[in-house]
Amino acid sequence: MIPLLELTSLGKTYATGHGPSVIVKDFNLRVSEGEFVCIVGHSGCGKSTVLSIAMGLNDATEGGVIVAGREVIGPGLDRGVVFQSPALLPWLTARENVLLAVEHRWG
Repeated sequence: MIPLLELTSLGKTYATGHGPSVIVKDFNLRVSEGEFVCIVGHSGCGKSTVLSIAMGLNDATEGGVIVAGREVIGPGLDRGVVFQSPALLPWLTARENVLLAVEHRWG
């Protein structure tokens, strides 16, 4: 069975003034359709980084992400995320915020 989500040798490193900062290293995950998965860890361990890479909102330094048999190379309408804090554009109404995705897909 082909996994719905596959993260292979995922890594994320940021350059800092003190040298490279490795946030995620050699992370692997396979999730099949119908599975429910939780990523648990202490604050700052890279959970949100892994999810943002899977969503296409952040680029991996190493490895890759495949969703439904297609490589993730950026954000897409086939994936969604619920942020911990509000992520709306404050100058738009709630309706206008929702319409951004609709117009991007159908506009």
